[in-house]
Amino acid sequence: MKTFCTMCISFLITINVLNAQECLNVDYKLRGYFYVGTSLRDTMALGGHYQDSNGPKKVIPRIDTISTPGKFQIVVKSDSLIGFSDKVQGFKVFIINKSQSTVQLPAQDSRLYLTRQVFHKNKWQDIEYLPNSWCGNSYHSVFIKPNEFWDLQAPCLNGKVNTKFRFKLNADNGIAKNPNDVTNYYSNEFYGSFNPSQLEKEEGHVPQGIMDPYDN
Repeated sequence: MKTFCTMCISFLITINVLNAQECLNVDYKLRGYFYVGTSLRDTMALGGHYQDSNGPKKVIPRIDTISTPGKFQIVVKSDSLIGFSDKVQGFKVFIINKSQSTVQLPAQDSRLYLTRQVFHKNKWQDIEYLPNSWCGNSYHSVFIKPNEFWDLQAPCLNGKVNTKFRFKLNADNGIAKNPNDVTNYYSNEFYGSFNPSQLEKEEGHVPQGIMDPYDN
């Protein structure tokens, strides 16, 4: 009985916290916020980059049921509500490697090239952006082995226009010269709302000292 009551209290606290949170209602593109750890060290990187601790995990039954055998994919569970921050509600985003190969992805200080897109005026457009570091040490690769996944979270949005969204993962850092060589992965689509100004203006960033190589 004690265990049951403890579970009930924990559940009620979670519900109350989520009820106190709201979706973001902003007028700018959000800076990229998906940080990950790696299964393998990048031996070609210069070193000195920020290393995040959110490393890949072994696929569990719950992840197995939402993924496709033999594929590397991004799965958005917009109905899986969580707290993105103290005041902002969010949802789950999973990057799952069910392929037979280790996948190598570009990163900046452990930040993936993963951004949200909105379908607006009959085309997909970015409403999030990735800042650029002036320090070469920031650039490296992260790796995810077969049968592993990254457990991520994104903020939900609220705005004037209802539409559908998806996430795009750029796997070549935009350096491919031939369009046929460009490698992008896309998540499943989901619905929500946004503000048209999120297509133009960037959130921006003020460097927090000499060790912060980002100014946008």
